[in-house]
Amino acid sequence: MAEFISEDFIKNRVPRLMKDRDEIKVRDSKLPGFVVRCRRQSDGNISRVFMIDYIPPMPPVAAAGKAKRKWLVVGSWPTFNAEDARESARLLLLARKEGDDPKAKRAQKLAQPTFEQLWELFEKEHLVLKKESTRKSYTYRYNRILLPAFAGRRVADITRSEINSLKIKHKNRSTDLNRALATLSKMFSFAMIHEMRNDNPCAKVQRFAERVSDSWLDENDLPAFLEVLNKREQGPMSDFIRFLAVTGWRIGVALSLRWDQIDLKRREVHLEDTETKKVATVISADAAILIDRQPNRLGYVFSRRKGTQPIGYNDVRAEMASICKEAKIAKITPHGLRRSAATHGAIAGANVAELRWSSPTSSTAEQEKKEKQV
Repeated sequence: MAEFISEDFIKNRVPRLMKDRDEIKVRDSKLPGFVVRCRRQSDGNISRVFMIDYIPPMPPVAAAGKAKRKWLVVGSWPTFNAEDARESARLLLLARKEGDDPKAKRAQKLAQPTFEQLWELFEKEHLVLKKESTRKSYTYRYNRILLPAFAGRRVADITRSEINSLKIKHKNRSTDLNRALATLSKMFSFAMIHEMRNDNPCAKVQRFAERVSDSWLDENDLPAFLEVLNKREQGPMSDFIRFLAVTGWRIGVALSLRWDQIDLKRREVHLEDTETKKVATVISADAAILIDRQPNRLGYVFSRRKGTQPIGYNDVRAEMASICKEAKIAKITPHGLRRSAATHGAIAGANVAELRWSSPTSSTAEQEKKEKQV
């Protein structure tokens, strides 16, 4: 049976043709290979499924044999209307004409991993080897920015233009977006290793420019900052900021400091290796005093929840902003405090090896030697 498969035909003619029948297949009179299959269901309703019927390409050796016809579902009505189904069928049949097998190609595409499956493997094989802070950072960007943008997408189908669109969407969160793009780029590099795709679409995506802050506490601001800080009531927050000022540690390392890493008798801390493989093991007497007077002895050292959780980063920034406001100086970040410690150390004569910009601090080791000599 051949008819022009239009929306009117599907809605009005099919019920009449299905009278006293359980199933019919109607071929389109204008697009060879385009078919609609109609079946009567158990509840009496009629299902309508658009399909294509074609002969797959045969390898040269088997070309002499008889090819078996294949059926491929385009979609069901009314999810697909007749016009949309016709256009989809036309494209599939055109691909067949050019030598492709539409059914095999669809099966291959369905076998390709999704973005979520890539993350699962990335987490299992790559992130498991990283530090906890790195894992948290990657997971945060994935859940907040990447997953909402690419959920359900095939890894091989994600394009550079989509990633550029993501940039535009998050243009007001430039730093956050830059970190997310770094995570995405690492994921695609991982995907290439596992042959999920042969290129990295992040490769030529331009990142947002980030302003590098050069703020630090000079010889005028530092005394004002410390004067206000010393007026603060003794407690985990004020002690933590004092600890940063004394040591010049990175805030992430200081926040994650735990009691099981500390030997107060020897004034030593045993930190996990950083990315630069440098480890700080000696702390000054002032730093040891600040640690020793914390109320808890389990979990995180600087904590307002009995060691179960460290002090929050945003809380530290807010407290530092409050101190700067009261001291009537420009606002400074925790990293600015670290920069201040290193700068004043350099002014005082510390060398590059002592300052160790990429690790918490090791300058106190030299201080220990000098104290023993005295």
